Amino acid sequence: MNSRKLLVALFIASFAVLSALPPVFAGDPARTGTAGGVQLLVPVGARDLAMGGANLATTSNLGAIYWNPAGLSSMSNKAAGQFSTMEIFNDIRVNYAAVAVQAGRLGHIGVSLKAFDFGDIPETTLDDPDGVSGRTFSPTFATLGLTYSRKLTDVIQVGFNAKTVVEEVPRASASAVAFDLGIQYHQLGGINGLSIGLAVKNIGSDLQYEGSAFLRDSPIAGTNRDEFQAPQIQSDQLPASIEMGVGYSYQVNESNSFIASGNFQSNNFGNDAFKFGGEYNYGDFFALRAGYLSYDGIDTDDLLYRYTFGAGLNFDVSGTALVLDYAFRDSQYFDSNHLFSLTVGF
Repeated sequence: MNSRKLLVALFIASFAVLSALPPVFAGDPARTGTAGGVQLLVPVGARDLAMGGANLATTSNLGAIYWNPAGLSSMSNKAAGQFSTMEIFNDIRVNYAAVAVQAGRLGHIGVSLKAFDFGDIPETTLDDPDGVSGRTFSPTFATLGLTYSRKLTDVIQVGFNAKTVVEEVPRASASAVAFDLGIQYHQLGGINGLSIGLAVKNIGSDLQYEGSAFLRDSPIAGTNRDEFQAPQIQSDQLPASIEMGVGYSYQVNESNSFIASGNFQSNNFGNDAFKFGGEYNYGDFFALRAGYLSYDGIDTDDLLYRYTFGAGLNFDVSGTALVLDYAFRDSQYFDSNHLFSLTVGF
């Protein structure tokens, strides 16, 4: 069996295993809010967010690193970089940067960094509960990722993310390792434009804080002495999920095309989600996008996020591809989100 046939066989086996996972990963609303490392759930990539995150089956280029790493191997440039920023609420900003290259027959390799900017937070203590000292601190929350993606055949793509999650506040910190696996299958059933995708996300180690902030002055049994001891600290699992999606791309004519897509996402620490999205593209120059998010067992009026929309512009400047994307996401309880991203391809 040659290497390509072996890879295809591995894909088929992986697809069969992943397709059987949803009952295992069935949503568990009772565990909502108990996961660690929830920074992993904050989205990046304006194009896919504008489509409601429903673009699992057809996401491509650098934006695919977060949504489905298999799509990275659809990158049309030899090298590209993407930069984005979004304010989520209360002046907390999420900044993101990613670069990727074509590595010949090996496939595509990318690295990414998502970092949170909390600004300066007044430091309060038991002795200074009002922060009179004027001291401030800023937590460090970041996710560093390494992505590998490859086209096994003309219609099958696979991708893999390895991520390090870091969280740090004064005198306490935590870290974990997480992995994503993604698959895309295009031309399903020989139908031009029909694609399916599958992604398992955030499978990894537990997140557990440690540091001198947890030390307490405790008496030593049988003696008159005290010593600083740390209590047993709970570790928390990462917010794992499995997501399946279908997408249909249709070329109306030389200048007009559209994509319709939908996903089902089973969350290990919350209700299952249904995502729907679409994109209209004019001449590979201008795009309009919209999306809708729904959760099983949650009324629409109780959802934090529901609707998304956005737009994109593509330029070619002396052989350099420039893509400017914007996404809007409504929020019921905080200010709406505005995500801007710039992609540069060479």
